[in-house]
Amino acid sequence: MAQKPIRNLLTFLFVTVLISVLFPPRIVLALDVPVNQPDLPGLNTFIEQIRNGQAGQLRGVYIPGLLAAPVVQQPNGMNGFVSPRQNVLTQFGLASKQGSTGLLAHNYLAGKAFGLLQPGQKIELIDGSGKISTFIVTDILRYQALEPWNILSTFIDLKNRTSISAGDLFIKIYSRPGRVVLQTCIEADNEPSWGRIFVIAQSIDE
Repeated sequence: MAQKPIRNLLTFLFVTVLISVLFPPRIVLALDVPVNQPDLPGLNTFIEQIRNGQAGQLRGVYIPGLLAAPVVQQPNGMNGFVSPRQNVLTQFGLASKQGSTGLLAHNYLAGKAFGLLQPGQKIELIDGSGKISTFIVTDILRYQALEPWNILSTFIDLKNRTSISAGDLFIKIYSRPGRVVLQTCIEADNEPSWGRIFVIAQSIDE
């Protein structure tokens, strides 16, 4: 009987994140480096920029030829927080509790790089000690929200047209320990909240 309240709580928190990714104030800091910059730093240079000596703390994501982005953590109790800074990713705390690594970004900021990823591409995660963990994109999932402005909207898998609830979507995406998920929104038909994209990556060692 205890599982239902827990699932309801996860549903609420997950949908809060889905909405916050879509509808935050559009703040762009001029001093930040935009995604897809032509002068993308080399991996070693990027590591030195983000290293803080904290082993095990995710500090950055490097995608060769595409993205070199620092990672920030969500403040305590703010499960819907997504950084408004250009070229910065946010680690999703609820995903960490499920054993996976969720990385959130607005699609008009760093998240616009997510839609350019393809299966087989390499993603490097760097911790505070400079340690590199390599992941490979294995799947890209896209969903339409049937009621974009309803926090309990049913979602439609655009690959097989099956429906899924927000709570079950959270479990499907984030409950597999060890995976990395890059999440942002899909804008379509003049609707900024039309859908969601999840880029799934697995460790190269698996």
